Amino acid sequence: MATHFGIINTYFANMLAPKPYGGKRLMNLNGSFGKAIVWFIPDNSPLPDNQKHSGENVFDVYYHTSDWDALIDLLRNEKPVHFNYYEANNSVQIYTGTEPVGEEENAP
Repeated sequence: MATHFGIINTYFANMLAPKPYGGKRLMNLNGSFGKAIVWFIPDNSPLPDNQKHSGENVFDVYYHTSDWDALIDLLRNEKPVHFNYYEANNSVQIYTGTEPVGEEENAP
């Protein structure tokens, strides 16, 4: 089974309304790996299985709503941010590059 890996180059965040959409949130992550659509599901609901679209490098990825702030923080404040999708078990990693221990964030 394949692994799809790359740096996230761009993203956009979307909060859907009104009620028929259930107040869902999603993010699109784009990079050399393709496109990941990250769906945020209410915290009290089970997460669907992550999946790759057949014949495309498009991935549906599921997190709980409480993970929104952590992911948006990574995308806004860290560089590089990587995406890794393992087809063998449909697992996903979104993670930062290596940083020195104790590195402080510089105020603008």
